Amino acid sequence: MTEFIVENAKTARRYLRAIGYKKNFDTEVTIRELDKHADQQNCESLLQNVSKGIDCGLISEAGNPCIADPGNEIVAYAHQRNIKVVPLVGPSSILLALISSGFNGQQFCFNGYIPIQNPERSKKIRNMESLCRGTTQIFMETPFRNQNMFDEILKTCQDDTMLCIACDLTLSTQFIKSQSVKAWKKTDVQLQKRYCIFLLSR
Repeated sequence: MTEFIVENAKTARRYLRAIGYKKNFDTEVTIRELDKHADQQNCESLLQNVSKGIDCGLISEAGNPCIADPGNEIVAYAHQRNIKVVPLVGPSSILLALISSGFNGQQFCFNGYIPIQNPERSKKIRNMESLCRGTTQIFMETPFRNQNMFDEILKTCQDDTMLCIACDLTLSTQFIKSQSVKAWKKTDVQLQKRYCIFLLSR
């Protein structure tokens, strides 16, 4: 028997089949859904069979588990119980965006999702801009708010600040471009309902 901890059982099964996983989901595999607000008791329940020698995998919906995705509580609990943790890397949009941006990859900061409403959002953008001379600032937004985020960056940042937009990474519609905010103001780009990573540098 094999176990998986996932965000959504239906999409996890679909993903496993897509990559060639052959085991029978009814008789050979147990799939448990992860509560995004997992507590100690929930973690204990999810990992209850690991001590019996059953392997358990943590699957992210996209990218890597625990990076802009839930799961770190499970990993922390595993360490507390001396359960062996084995990382298996998949494509991470955050790292793919960084290495394709041309920005500083020695020092960078991932800010995750920044505030939605102003003035908090514009304040956060200005703060990241003030730090991006020495440290690449990486952040993201939900697809249906990406165009508003882009407009806010252009309105808030100085013209000579460098902005990379990495969009739809690994898909046929992939778009990656790094240029100054001034140049972006002259560029027609549609980001609504697309998966984007934003990066700032000076």
